[in-house]
Amino acid sequence: MKNKQHIALVTTWYPPKQSVATNRMLAFATILANDFCVTVFALDEKTHTVKEHDNLYVRYSKSKSIFDYLENKTTDSRSIHFLKTGMKVILAKVVKNPLKKWQKRTTKDLIQTHQQSPFDLIISSFAPQETHLAVIGFKKRYSEVPWIADMRDEMSKNPDISSKTRNALIQVEQYVNSYANAITTVSSPILNDFKTICPKVTHFKEIRNGYNHELTPLTHQNKVFTFGYFGSFYGGRKPVIFFKALQHILDKNKDFEFKFVIVGAHKNFEIPAQVEKFVEIRPIQPYLEAVKMMMQMDMNVIIQPRSQRKGVFSGKLFDYISAARPVLAMVDKDDVAAKMILDFDAGYVAECDDLDENICAIEKAFDDWKSGIVKKASEENRLSLHRKNQVNELKLLINTILS
Repeated sequence: MKNKQHIALVTTWYPPKQSVATNRMLAFATILANDFCVTVFALDEKTHTVKEHDNLYVRYSKSKSIFDYLENKTTDSRSIHFLKTGMKVILAKVVKNPLKKWQKRTTKDLIQTHQQSPFDLIISSFAPQETHLAVIGFKKRYSEVPWIADMRDEMSKNPDISSKTRNALIQVEQYVNSYANAITTVSSPILNDFKTICPKVTHFKEIRNGYNHELTPLTHQNKVFTFGYFGSFYGGRKPVIFFKALQHILDKNKDFEFKFVIVGAHKNFEIPAQVEKFVEIRPIQPYLEAVKMMMQMDMNVIIQPRSQRKGVFSGKLFDYISAARPVLAMVDKDDVAAKMILDFDAGYVAECDDLDENICAIEKAFDDWKSGIVKKASEENRLSLHRKNQVNELKLLINTILS
């Protein structure tokens, strides 16, 4: 570590956890480790340290939280899923900081590590809030160490949170405003909100999500028109309108034959009887296996209802585009995901809750599939979404701060 600058990355999303957030943090760590020494402070079921290679160490700590026992699994039945979710909602009203023990332990670990091998810069990524709070505890003692507060999503501006949660996050934002040197987030609309919320912060940078693989896309068409959906259904993000659109098309078009492959979703949704025989549910897959499966679909589906939130790409969009297969996006047509798909000519867009638009988009996609038309981003546009390009933007920001 004598020859390279030392960066700490604080996150609860790191392998063996699997999620879009994990993919972002893994890309930060592994790509930054090409130029810096990186120590990741992460969450796991036991406290231990892993040496990935000479420039990358991962220090795991336990949370010892009751929420550990309520983590949803794709193998849970629908009733167990709803029971766990309900208990977490109730507990969240009582427990202000479920990862407080992990937060305090991480602050202590940051201080001890810094004393042995000083950090040149710290990055923490929200959510949860405890990642930022752990760094704030460190910054109160070592204010001279620069801090980049990475925001994957909004904090207090999230319209879907309770007033109690909002007030708690406003307090965290005030700390960020006082202590952070830079704020990064996944899209310009969210970043612009933080410019207003945290006027004392010097640097702001959009660091989008992206894909993080070197797989070569396939030239592939199934014998049966096959949709793929990868990830969870939650809140208003359920396939209700999509299933209704499929039912409508089945009723009027006897030649409409399809398969809908759902990968990695919890069993928290209902499948209409008319559609059920066409649906295949598969367990969650490691990242590269999931991308390979995306490449084998004729169409990959995004469901993202319109809300007050703007700047929501959905992490899976980048992987879908990287797979060079058409995207069927049932989204807010006035937001960034729809714009990217249309700008890249990478698929079909329908307003999420508009049944007629969903029907038209599916029928158009099906007709194109029969004609051998594959809507996909150009190679140049596809490659521009690789995470290494986004992390290179992060490197430029780091070098600006350290200079």
